[in-house]
This record gives sequence, C-alpha cells and structure tokens, in this order.
Amino acid sequence: MQLKRKCKQRLQRRNEKIRELFGELTNKYPQWRIDAVIEEVAGRVYLSPRTVEAILSYEGIYAES
Repeated sequence: MQLKRKCKQRLQRRNEKIRELFGELTNKYPQWRIDAVIEEVAGRVYLSPRTVEAILSYEGIYAES
C-alpha cells in the first residue's frame, strides 16, 4: 500500500513539473505553436508528445483525483 501511494505521488509531482515546464516555455517563446512547445517538453522529459498532451489536458489516467 505504501509503495502504491509513493508511486502515485511521484507521478503527480512529475505531471506538475511537466505542466510547469510547459508554462515556462510558452512564456519564453510566445511565438511558438502549441504543438512545438509540446514537442520540446516531450523531448526534455523523455515522453511521447501524446503523453505530454494528455498530462496537460488532465485526460484519462492523468486526471487529478
């Protein structure tokens, strides 16, 4: 039970960091298209662009409970 909770907390922190990075990049590069920012975030955190998009949109398993 403890391990499951820690894993969930770690994923929530990761998702928060991804959202923060997305916000920082959109502020730093306002001329970039959203999909370009998502690609940049995905490259920095080693996730697929679709996963980053789902995290940003709070879709499916990435919804905060």
